[in-house]
Amino acid sequence: MVSFRLSNKTASPSIKLLVDDPIVVNPGEAITLVCVTTGGEPVPTLTWVRSFGTLPEKTVLNGGTLTIPAITSEDAGTYSCIANNNVGNPAKKSTNIIVRALKKGRFWITPDPYHKDDNIQIGREVKISCQVEAVPSEELTFSWFKNGRPLRSSERMVITQTDPDVSPGTTNLDIIDLKFTDFGTYTCVASLKGGGISDISIDVNISSSTGKKHICDAKDVCIENLFFMFSRQNSLQSS
Repeated sequence: MVSFRLSNKTASPSIKLLVDDPIVVNPGEAITLVCVTTGGEPVPTLTWVRSFGTLPEKTVLNGGTLTIPAITSEDAGTYSCIANNNVGNPAKKSTNIIVRALKKGRFWITPDPYHKDDNIQIGREVKISCQVEAVPSEELTFSWFKNGRPLRSSERMVITQTDPDVSPGTTNLDIIDLKFTDFGTYTCVASLKGGGISDISIDVNISSSTGKKHICDAKDVCIENLFFMFSRQNSLQSS
């Protein structure tokens, strides 16, 4: 004899994510998000959504599992798993995907050698500032080099990794009491602690030659019979 028991018991859905929050990855990596039900009657259906925009076209869905192959910065954002069984409110759990990136490196000099009212003089202070956009910003580190050799902070060359008076992602090299021996190529290298992507390198060349003020051009700053020539070169270095 076979007996059946009918039940009208229902329960609202509950879920959990088997991933970290946030998830920090390198570009090109594959990432898998796993969502599982922990309760609900009838059994909930699981769907994945993205907070802003649709899921990437390359996304592979298999039940509660979402896979993004070869992730890019455009794929970053908040992804949510939603469980629904038409009982009570749907359950929702989210995680934020952060894709490491370095971009938009730039520099400036104080006083500004391209500004006609500013002067750079031997014996005075010169500040070279280097700024990049980094994701995530807390992994950003800077290194300074002069003519290819590492620089360390000293009484006359002061290196600061962050400057509260300017935008995030900035490092400063303060050259106190500028001397002829300070001429050379200064390189600021920005990198992420997590690695996996190329560093950004910015070169600032400071050199001098004798001459007269009246023949200085727009790129050469002439002070007290000296030409201070500043140039920048951006390059990428392998991590």
